[in-house]
Amino acid sequence: MFLALSYFGLSIRAVRMKLRSLMRGSKAAVFLGPGALLAAALACVYVEGLPLEPRAVPYAAYLFVPAVILFREPGTSCPSSIQILTATAALWLPIEFHLLPSLPLPPPDGYDAFRLVSVVAAFFLFLVARPIGSIGYTFLLERRDFARACLALAVYAIVAAPLGLFSHFLKWNPQVTADNLLLLPVTIYLLTAVPEEFLFRGVIQNLLMRLLGPRAALLLASVVFGLAHLPDLRYVVLATFAGVAYGWVYARTGKVTASALTHAGVDWIWLLLLRW
Repeated sequence: MFLALSYFGLSIRAVRMKLRSLMRGSKAAVFLGPGALLAAALACVYVEGLPLEPRAVPYAAYLFVPAVILFREPGTSCPSSIQILTATAALWLPIEFHLLPSLPLPPPDGYDAFRLVSVVAAFFLFLVARPIGSIGYTFLLERRDFARACLALAVYAIVAAPLGLFSHFLKWNPQVTADNLLLLPVTIYLLTAVPEEFLFRGVIQNLLMRLLGPRAALLLASVVFGLAHLPDLRYVVLATFAGVAYGWVYARTGKVTASALTHAGVDWIWLLLLRW
């Protein structure tokens, strides 16, 4: 419950501003979120009857290392772009390479809630403790946001579907069920698309745009997103083109939750119709 409330609550600007005001001037402010998340994660471990010792130290290191990277004395300058990108890598890479013990809810084969822990940790660090402007984490979307997300999805499908089928990465394989039609797109949007867009567009493309300009940032962030899908080069190419589509929506709307609509649409169509 704490994780779900944090996930949605931090999308509300007034909540973020209130938390910032409460922590203003505190040396330990950047560590408060990781501490609360560690307590919540270990409480889940205990309640679910999972082994506590193999998880306590890895979870603590995972949550506090990015906070240490971003730590600064009150009144000193904000963390540099290098610090922010390093902290982002510290949050992302252990998940990408499956370096952490799982937190299946319910055990033994339920959803790995540690992914949600990592997402909320990123939200706290980059929206509250060390806020990065222009991330656009809000579920208050306008009609034009939906229109741009749908346009990008359509253009990407026209390019990617023939390329994927021709390279044999994609295959027509419909898996149309009630759950896949109704539940799957919502699950993908909340648990995959929003977190990945927050990382690759809200943080990486956002920072690169300040350093290199919008066009170079869009291209470089898309390449990074593509390379995250190694080792299959076909997947890398398709993901890079996808990153361009998602990045364009983000650049036009300023909202990671809008680019996540395109992202979720791509993943949903893939799983529904085209996955092997």
